[in-house]
Amino acid sequence: MRRTFRPGMLRGAAIVAVFLAAAGALRSADDVPFVARLDKTEQRYVVVRPKGFDAALANTAVVALHGHGSDRWQFVTQDRGECKGTRDVAAAHGFLLVCLDYRAKTSWMGPAAEADVLQILDELRAKYGVRRVVVAGGSMGGTAALAFAALLPDQVAGCASLNGSANVVEYEGSFARRMSST
Repeated sequence: MRRTFRPGMLRGAAIVAVFLAAAGALRSADDVPFVARLDKTEQRYVVVRPKGFDAALANTAVVALHGHGSDRWQFVTQDRGECKGTRDVAAAHGFLLVCLDYRAKTSWMGPAAEADVLQILDELRAKYGVRRVVVAGGSMGGTAALAFAALLPDQVAGCASLNGSANVVEYEGSFARRMSST
């Protein structure tokens, strides 16, 4: 008797394989809840520690901002070039990788997101010995990374905008007006 795979069985096997692969890749990732000082809501970020990480040392963190429609897991799980590249660079140099939601899947670097990032940076300095921060992001996150670095240059040692583009002139958070007042 010849056995054949049904399309549904093949799809199911593929889904299980992807789930198992993602679960293995996430072993070193911690999903960290925190209560936002701004409005007392629960927010979250993901921390991926490199091999041999020591919080007693002066460490560097790469803070990765997701693109439109994604979330804090984008840079941890996706194999897109900017995501995998960011993970690889962080791991190769012993940097902490920190990925956050910054309020929504379609968020920009508005005042609430900015307050959350500043709070997270305080936590990273206290818990993980972070002394230098590189903010990075892909697509919408790339634009948010540029906005954060431009508005708060004393908070970052570097910025990487990975295919970031947006119309900041029409940006709802009045980025252009905020920049002209700094």
